[in-house]
Amino acid sequence: MLTIIISATVAFIAGCTAAPAQPNKKTDNKGVMTQRQVLTIAETQPLDTVDISKATGFGKLANSTEGLYRQGESGSIEPGLASHTVISDNGRKYIFTIRPDAKWSDGSAITANDFMYSWRRTLNTETNSTYTDLFVGIKNALKIAHHQLPSNQLGVKAIDRRTLEVTLDHPMTYFRSLMAYPLFAPQKEAVVNKFGSHFATSATTQVYSGPFELIKWHKGSTTRTLKPNPYYWDREHVYLSKLNIRTISNPSASFRAYQNKQLDSTQLLSQQIKNSSRRLDYSVMPYSMMVYLAYNFQDNTTKRQHQLLKNRNFRLAVSHAINRKALIYKGLKNASLPPKGFVTTGISKDSKSDADFANMQQGTKYTTGSVKQAKAEWQTAKRQLNINSAKIKIVVDDSTTNRNLARCLKSQLETKLADLSVSFVFKQSNAATAAAFKTGKFDLMIAGWGADFSDPVSFLQIMTNRNPYNYGHWQNKTYDRLTFAAIRNSHNDDNQRWQQMLDAEELLMKDQAVTPLYQQVRSYLVNPSLNGVIYNSTGVSADYKRAYFIK
Repeated sequence: MLTIIISATVAFIAGCTAAPAQPNKKTDNKGVMTQRQVLTIAETQPLDTVDISKATGFGKLANSTEGLYRQGESGSIEPGLASHTVISDNGRKYIFTIRPDAKWSDGSAITANDFMYSWRRTLNTETNSTYTDLFVGIKNALKIAHHQLPSNQLGVKAIDRRTLEVTLDHPMTYFRSLMAYPLFAPQKEAVVNKFGSHFATSATTQVYSGPFELIKWHKGSTTRTLKPNPYYWDREHVYLSKLNIRTISNPSASFRAYQNKQLDSTQLLSQQIKNSSRRLDYSVMPYSMMVYLAYNFQDNTTKRQHQLLKNRNFRLAVSHAINRKALIYKGLKNASLPPKGFVTTGISKDSKSDADFANMQQGTKYTTGSVKQAKAEWQTAKRQLNINSAKIKIVVDDSTTNRNLARCLKSQLETKLADLSVSFVFKQSNAATAAAFKTGKFDLMIAGWGADFSDPVSFLQIMTNRNPYNYGHWQNKTYDRLTFAAIRNSHNDDNQRWQQMLDAEELLMKDQAVTPLYQQVRSYLVNPSLNGVIYNSTGVSADYKRAYFIK
């Protein structure tokens, strides 16, 4: 038996004729659209590249990029460039039919070969992508990522111009969700070859498969402008006439710009939240980002530090010494949530009980503050290590939020763990922080991980051995076995898989391989006239495809 998924919406565009330049009209129970449909938003970091194989912030690319699926309301998965999907009985083969009206922003057809080329290019060692781990599960992807096979051995094949066949090593419960991530979008080989080293370094050295196309941007610029892609297959449901994005790193400057109606939304921090939380344009948006302490388990620190960081009682003492609610209330001063474990709230629910995975985690007892436990564990650690005191340095990005967090964290740890001295190393750029992580030049670090797709595995897999985001190189064979078993789901047993993930998470927390600090919740002021934006807690955080303003 084959499972067939067919798109309910197919829009045809004759030949290569572009859709009308005028914005589409919309009237619904929320009001009538205004004549001017220009959205202006701000981001704290500039766009580095529009090359999906080399990008690190895919939220910045989501509105100009589309893959086989899109992420819809409440994490649902909607058809994208694929109009029709056939899934084999054993769940290991997917056959996608590309829409006949799927076109690049230059009017040329998007083909199955564009997907095959894109995925192979991302996994090619010369591309040096940091996201190759997300391909694991597709046939041969793991061996290719470990340089044991060439990228042309990946289990993806263009049967013809409109038929794409994907073969998996094992069934993947979350495969369709994964395919909605911009990393798996197509790339046009002719454009990559045409521009060579200049490919994707400016708006005009790339073509776009999504609802918008970039018309103004170059590498290093602090502004970019997008307009509707005239050849997009679902152009009739794109209502904005322009999308402006500005880079504003200073929260106060962004807030002032919003107050002066120069922005349609602004993210709020600490004092701004306190002063704005009763406003009608105030919004809280949970995100599946867990901020945590990572420990360096590598043998590249001093012997004394190495022994300290590898001591489980020390790590437990650190975790139990932290009052997460106070950390959020006094340090962050925002709406973030205390963690219930390593996996965030709202990412996945049990198919039987409908219970949130986060609420079923057994690791909560290891992430709940307890001064009594912390002191006892710290005394045990000092006795085991034959030390009277210790010093630790924590590496973190330099920002107002992180400095407030650091001040509160230092106070809590030094107050509750006698003779522990805590200092911070603030890195001035993302590149500097990443370099410290990759080279292992840290005792502890404050890191963050946001789920790329709606499944607990999105968190659990980063702590497996050899995963590039397991910065501290923690290793546990039982954990790897449980996590990879959940990824493979070889028996196609969802109940067994769920329990494997719960067991893996408990083991991770019991060992305190990482110490969760808080789940990020973002607070915004948003223009009340703005409607139709899809805000997601996983994957792409904001989708403006159907955004529009009402009168």
